[in-house]
Parts: sequence; structure tokens; C-alpha cells
Amino acid sequence: MGQIGYRRKGDQTPLYNPERDYAYITPTLMRMAIELLDAKEPQDRVKFRLDHGITQGVVAKIAESLALAQSDFVNAADPVKNLEAALDRHGFFNFNYITRQYLFAAIGEVFCAAWFTAVREVSSVEQESPAAVDMARFTAAVRAFAVGNDVPTYDINYVAEYRAMQTKTLKAQLAYAIAEADKYKSECYRLTAALHAASAQPAVKPSFFARVVALFRKKKNA
Repeated sequence: MGQIGYRRKGDQTPLYNPERDYAYITPTLMRMAIELLDAKEPQDRVKFRLDHGITQGVVAKIAESLALAQSDFVNAADPVKNLEAALDRHGFFNFNYITRQYLFAAIGEVFCAAWFTAVREVSSVEQESPAAVDMARFTAAVRAFAVGNDVPTYDINYVAEYRAMQTKTLKAQLAYAIAEADKYKSECYRLTAALHAASAQPAVKPSFFARVVALFRKKKNA
């Protein structure tokens, strides 16, 4: 991920490095995943674990292996060069593949949920998301994977995916604008009807007292 730093076109600010935010948020998300394994594990995942003989004790041990591995990322005394080396140092690969994937699946579910929340935090439902281009690249990568595995797809170009997202956004904005226009049109009709009704009312005849006062003032000014 060392090459991710970027800035938007025309932006003169320093490069933004997503690695920094990822380093901060990843341990929190992984902690949440481990907590959910114990507290709110869905029944289908429980069934999968039991069907494959994965006990809670084994889950605790492999999770501990993963947690210990992170301490070697920047271990000054004996640092590792990559994640695989850190995991290997703490026996992560001694667990069978099914057990490893069980843990990764639990973590992945939390990351996907956080992804949705993050997009909604930086986007308005009726507006284009600032993450739309990268989301389109993801969809394009899925299309490319499908093509490579002989699965029918309509486009692997991320630009097409991006335009499709823009079209959905514009349709939503158009629907909102039409609804607002209809609301204002109804209000105009109501105000116009009220104005016509008011102009059609007969003039109010002055009271006897008002006519006497007006006559008195007219003679006084004569």
C-alpha cells in the first residue's frame, strides 16, 4: 500500500495517505470482530464452526496468534518484512486452512459493515459519493474476474461502472427535483385560488359612524 498516497486533481495540499487511517482503524475493527465471535455469532457461522470441528478454544488460540503478530510489525529488535513472516513467527499457519478462513471471514464481515458505514458518513444519499470512482474500480475488478472465469458480464471498464453510478445518482436527484416542483406547483395553485377568492369578495360598506365622520371631515376641509 506504499504507493496509495494521492491528491485530487487541482488540489495543492500535501498527499493524502490512506495507510495512516487504515493503521488507526484496522485494530479497532479486528477487535470488534473478535468480540462478535463470542457475543453475537450468527447461527450459520456457529453451524459452520461445529461442522468443521473448530472449538472456541482453537478460535481463541488462532486469534491470539494474529494479535501477537502485529507486535512484530515494527519490532525494533527483530522486525519482519511482511505480514506472512509475522504470522509465521507466531504459529498462525500451524492452524488448518478452514480455521484460518473462519477467522478471516469473521474479520471480513466487520470490515464490509464498516465500509458501508464509512461511505454513508462521507456521502449524501441523493448526491454522488466522493468514493464513487474507487467503488467503480472495485466493481470493474469484479467484472474482470468474472470474464476471466467465463462468467457473463457486460463491462469490465471502471469508467462504465462509474458512469452507471452517476446515472443512478442523477435519476435520484431528478426524482427529488420533480417531487419538489410538484409541491411548489400545488402551493402556487393554492395561493392563486385564495387570491381569486379574496378579490371576488364584495366591498365592505362603511358603517354609519364612519360615513358621518367622513362627511364631517369633508365639510371641514371645504
